[in-house]
Amino acid sequence: TPFFVADQLVSWPRVEGAPRRAAVSAFGMGGVNAHVIVEEAPAPAAREPLPQQSYVVKVSAATEDAVRRLAAAYADSFAAAPDDRATADLCHTANVGRSSLDHQTAVSGPTGQALAEQLRAVADGRVPVARVDCHRPAEPLPADPAQRHAVVVDQVRQGHADIDWAALSAPGARIVALPTYPFDRGRYWHTRPTATVTVPAPVTTVHLPPESIPPVDPGAADGRPGDPGSTPAPQALRTRWRPADPLQGASAYGVTVRVVVTDRAIGGAVCAALAAQGADLAPDGATTRALVVVDTATGPADAAPDLRGFWEQLRSYAATIPPQGRVVWVEHRSATVDEADRALLDAEAAARAFAVRAAAAENRFTVAVLDLDPADPVETRAWQIAAEFAALRPGADTVVAYRRGVRYVPTPLPALPGPPADLTGDGYHLVTGGLGAVGRRLVTHLVTRGARRIGIVGRSPVDGAAEGFLRGLHPAAEVDYHRCDVADQAALTAAAASFARRWGRLRGIVHCSGGVNQFGSLRRRQWSEAARVTAPKVAGSRNVIRLARTEGADHVALVSSIAGTLPDAGRGLVDYALANAYQLALAEQTGDDGPTVTAHAWPNWSGIGMAADESYSAGHSITLDQALAGFDAYLLTGGAVVFPGSAVPQPTTVSAPPPEADHPPAPTADPGRAPASPTGGGNGAAGPSSDGDPGVAYRLVRDAFVDVLGEDPGDCPLPDLGLDSLVIADLTSAIERLSGTTVDPSLVMRSRTMADLAARLTDRAGRPAGPPDPASGPAPVPGTPVAVSSGAPGAVSSAPGPDDPAPTTSLSALLRPLLANGQQSH
Repeated sequence: TPFFVADQLVSWPRVEGAPRRAAVSAFGMGGVNAHVIVEEAPAPAAREPLPQQSYVVKVSAATEDAVRRLAAAYADSFAAAPDDRATADLCHTANVGRSSLDHQTAVSGPTGQALAEQLRAVADGRVPVARVDCHRPAEPLPADPAQRHAVVVDQVRQGHADIDWAALSAPGARIVALPTYPFDRGRYWHTRPTATVTVPAPVTTVHLPPESIPPVDPGAADGRPGDPGSTPAPQALRTRWRPADPLQGASAYGVTVRVVVTDRAIGGAVCAALAAQGADLAPDGATTRALVVVDTATGPADAAPDLRGFWEQLRSYAATIPPQGRVVWVEHRSATVDEADRALLDAEAAARAFAVRAAAAENRFTVAVLDLDPADPVETRAWQIAAEFAALRPGADTVVAYRRGVRYVPTPLPALPGPPADLTGDGYHLVTGGLGAVGRRLVTHLVTRGARRIGIVGRSPVDGAAEGFLRGLHPAAEVDYHRCDVADQAALTAAAASFARRWGRLRGIVHCSGGVNQFGSLRRRQWSEAARVTAPKVAGSRNVIRLARTEGADHVALVSSIAGTLPDAGRGLVDYALANAYQLALAEQTGDDGPTVTAHAWPNWSGIGMAADESYSAGHSITLDQALAGFDAYLLTGGAVVFPGSAVPQPTTVSAPPPEADHPPAPTADPGRAPASPTGGGNGAAGPSSDGDPGVAYRLVRDAFVDVLGEDPGDCPLPDLGLDSLVIADLTSAIERLSGTTVDPSLVMRSRTMADLAARLTDRAGRPAGPPDPASGPAPVPGTPVAVSSGAPGAVSSAPGPDDPAPTTSLSALLRPLLANGQQSH
């Protein structure tokens, strides 16, 4: 065997019976030495001839063109295969050793030469290439090899996914050399002048109702008199469970799964059942594409929830399971299949189960959430888990409950309105969070319905606008405000006692307190942030229900959200989905021994409250008239009531701040929480460094992209990266965290490259905020409404040119509430 030494070909004689070995040394001038010894690979063992008479080869790539180029490269290797064993090795390498991508085809043949001819037909365009359809899994294959290969080729060319390629490899086949992926070559240097972007004409806007409003007729959203009965109540839904067909014939063959369970007995049974279904079990701590989690906790239904451990567990799964991964999450006592379940319902388990579904929607997991009967034997529950795991198909969001061996699925049915509520008479009504956007509308509505004494509690101080609102309710009603945290049971009890000394018996409670964090991914949200959202809706809801029972109140209304019942509404807001799901379950949990507790899962109230995800709110909205009519109709229904809403084709509007306040502290969703910078510090100047050094800015931006995306995009145009609102929010947060200053999300959306973003940030850091460039249009007048598109957060109605100066104050005012601090929430 020849080798080169000092550019000369040297013969290396072989010593009989000994392998060739070589040593290489390197000596550094600083005294560091390195020495390595390498040895030739052992000769491969002789293998028996193959009885196989047919072979099948998969060709998969990201595009159809790449599939055809890869097929041409494969053809040369198969044409040169010396025997059947070499052909089998090449097939095994192509089928098992290469990733399955978006486009695919397959060919079959009796020899390597025949396969090469078929591969050249693919390269020439004579064989079809299909796009993979993850919703079309592979069908069962015949036992005969020749027939099996023909069926596989047909299924691949039809786009079927998840074919078990390893089962098609010849016995003893091994990975060998085969041409690698034909990556596209491209240049991303900026070589053309940027085209001028024409700003569209202003859109028509709708003004929001004023923050301080006197008592109005419930039939008028804008404060004008109307007919209280003119707006019919919107259709509401309730979840009921119906028996479903049992699962049959599914298999988990070849899927590697990790099982997480605290109870060793059920853990062993689940592992055995999964193995019997053909699944491979991963060792503890291993990272896999499939996960089964069994929560066996069955504590008292009225125990105080502790969600911190669950949140950290869910974050870790979101960070390690790849998109399209398979998750089966098992709870007990999380669903009310029948009335017997109501007394045992665990609201914490129900909230966990729904948060898993919201996390799956956000991270594109395939998920099944199961509620099993603790009374069933361990072996029965284990087989139920294994059957659901085997039946899970890509993209599914499965919700199932088992009771006494029967499989149930949830079904939405129309909810019947409750009896009319009499709000007149002695005593008082309590409204928590009553100074928030939704709270003020409901306080006003209670007054119009005859309530004459209303106590309001919340965490915010009374400012001028709040004083005007409270004065506007007189002389129609007596209204008093106490500042307290509803999550503090003692403080809430003291506030209620003060109201009772003045007005007598507590008649009912409307619980509006709540807040929302910035729109961002689960895996980057610490529990300390999530706890701010869960506290008023979890601990706060428990406290108001306890107070209502103690004081003999007639009813409690929990103002909740469809983010706790529709997984897509929880994307980017998993903590908010968790909190609202708990409220809905808490209303289902309560019995007939106290006040009527109803949780209203509201969609977006048009022009009012939180607008965390405009794209979702556009499809699930409700007008103020409809909301108040629904509140009346279903106040005494009891349990969880869902208002799906409908599309409302009008833009939401906000008032632009004065030009000199480019980044004013945005109000938090909770009316009692003081404004705070997203970074927890900084002076509000948007920029990565105090000295405006562009080199420092570029390194900071690059570090943020690497942190969020896992790679350095270099000079790649940012629009080509396909950044959605979640990633934009994450990038903004990462830059803020690294720089210690506040960054406008619009800078990320409008920048062409990382270098352009760094330059914009440096420009913002090096000059004070001022009026916008005349070329970008006049500055907004303080108080003027500005239209927001109904698309995803950050999709505004006009976009200045890429060479314009930093965003105007109006754009900042639009994006910061959507992506950073939210707005007043229900």
